[in-house]
Amino acid sequence: MNIEKVLKRINDFLPPMPAVKFSVVKGEAGLFDSKIGGTPYFPKDMEYPRGQKNPFEGQPLTLLAQLNFDELPSVPDFPKKGILQFFIAGDDLYGMSSDYGEGMTKQENFRVIYHKTVITDISKLLATDEIPKYSGDEECYLPFSGEYKLIAHALKLIPATVWDFRFEDAFVRSYNEFADEPIESIWDLDDDISEKLYDYTAPDAVIGGYPVFAQDDPRSDESLSDCDVLLFELDSVCGNGMDIMWGDMGTGSFMISRERLKKLDFSRVLYNYDCG
Repeated sequence: MNIEKVLKRINDFLPPMPAVKFSVVKGEAGLFDSKIGGTPYFPKDMEYPRGQKNPFEGQPLTLLAQLNFDELPSVPDFPKKGILQFFIAGDDLYGMSSDYGEGMTKQENFRVIYHKTVITDISKLLATDEIPKYSGDEECYLPFSGEYKLIAHALKLIPATVWDFRFEDAFVRSYNEFADEPIESIWDLDDDISEKLYDYTAPDAVIGGYPVFAQDDPRSDESLSDCDVLLFELDSVCGNGMDIMWGDMGTGSFMISRERLKKLDFSRVLYNYDCG
């Protein structure tokens, strides 16, 4: 079986999606820069995001990532300008909801904030020592320590990955078009073929494209299947002074429906973290 022919056929069912990959580089980034951690861009006249559940109720959330679209390659349907931010709580789930299904979109211990207009007057923005800090009694867990710059690469088309909940159906349909012996599942494949499907190195971080999961795609739940756009994903990156670790070499992903993304409506975003 020519597996490359099968994968090419899959593109007809799940077309490659435009994406911008990032390299994560340890180092202090500027207030307006795309980055992991550090001091967020935040106007003084805005309410700072705080948790709503458990020990983090009323406690300030921590900046996970910040994207400045004024400085990034243009991705279809993504913002063309402004700053998009992802804040999380430092609980044992990194702010992810313990509920499954629609509950995973409730921004109780995480928050996605979009600043359409960026204020350049520093005096109107919170300084580092003015950012609220966690003051609770529980230990604060975060998937990273330190601060990192996000270095964007050129826009590319990324094919669907085996982790996408729609991939198996597309693969089986494609495979059976060429196979003498049809299969019903990827698990029916010989190991030498199935291993090729999982031979994929996730980027440090990415917007657009297709997500990668250490376990299952939460969008297999019908209530979440409309979250078809990968808004932002950060992989575990460690070694050589890098310390980004989602549990045991996991990944953190934020997904949104294309309809909401086009409207720049980030009130319903699916946040998932999982690890091996």
